[in-house]
Amino acid sequence: MKDAPYNPDNNCTALWEFPPVSPGSFFDMMNQFNQGARLLCLIDASVRLGIFDALTEWKSEKDIEDLIKYPHPVTDFVKSLVKTGFVEWNNGKIKNTPLASTYLTKQSPYFQGAYLEKSMQHIKDLWLGLSDILSSGPLSYNEEQFFANLSLPSMAQNALCGRLQEVVRSIVSLPTFSAMRKMIDLGGGHGLYAIALACKNPNLSAIIFDLPGVVTLAEQYIKRYHIGSRVQTMGGNFFVDPIGRDYDLILSSSNPSGKSPDMVEKISDALKPGGYFVSIQPGDESAPYDPIQELEFLLWTFDNAHTPKKTWSKNKKFLTDEYRSVLKEHNLEISSVKRVSDPYIKDYGVTMMIAQKIR
Repeated sequence: MKDAPYNPDNNCTALWEFPPVSPGSFFDMMNQFNQGARLLCLIDASVRLGIFDALTEWKSEKDIEDLIKYPHPVTDFVKSLVKTGFVEWNNGKIKNTPLASTYLTKQSPYFQGAYLEKSMQHIKDLWLGLSDILSSGPLSYNEEQFFANLSLPSMAQNALCGRLQEVVRSIVSLPTFSAMRKMIDLGGGHGLYAIALACKNPNLSAIIFDLPGVVTLAEQYIKRYHIGSRVQTMGGNFFVDPIGRDYDLILSSSNPSGKSPDMVEKISDALKPGGYFVSIQPGDESAPYDPIQELEFLLWTFDNAHTPKKTWSKNKKFLTDEYRSVLKEHNLEISSVKRVSDPYIKDYGVTMMIAQKIR
């Protein structure tokens, strides 16, 4: 930051007069913001270095020094980890708290490393360069790379914190679930919904439909859960490409396939009579307004996007009167609507609608 230009009319009173507002409040605020940023970087570095993976058992400072090969004592590093609340101290040794073992260790099925990586990437891309973005316009991402490498891995890990389980249990409780043989997850992204449902019904075959550059992520999860014989991927654009027919179940989660009235006829035509359409979408819940979150959404866009970003905005309403009318027009009768919590945002949830094709 450059000094203010010299002005001969300025006097020197600031050299002996105290500021008109106490500096304590200013520095308290700045230090609080600074501390939060440093602790986030500390957690991110510890995940990358495998610290939390090692701390599933009690370790000494010497164990940590040997692990990261740091040429100096790690006392302050260890004490800083304890300060985060993710690590506990006892008799000179440290170990993860249950919170860290659950969400910050790679061997945990609930690991949130991709969520942390996405958060750090947005800080680097959007917030550290905020002045340039505000003066020059939003940062541009490649749509398929954004979803495959940044957004969807985080969404997959977030979903495992409760949303996925709640949705799967609701679908499994449908009266015809055990008789279902064929389903498609439109805009399926990571594919965990389809994989989970195929695991619960050994006779169910599933297709995960998404952009060609995105389905590679789903293929990784298919291999992880050893269910490749019954869960396949299909690359395409659901707005313009055929999606198949004779499905017992069509699923859509957090994407415009399950939110756009223009897609309803296509979905209805692809369902068997008696089949179910399940859509889990944001937009209807009155979440607390967060201007920082809303600002971040405006700081980036897509280059050569298949669909305008605004069409899948979390702020776009879902079960509008228009959408309900179009469902009815195409023989889809709503059987239930419920709130599903999204724990990664405090006090926030999404709307799950289950509709059945009546003829």
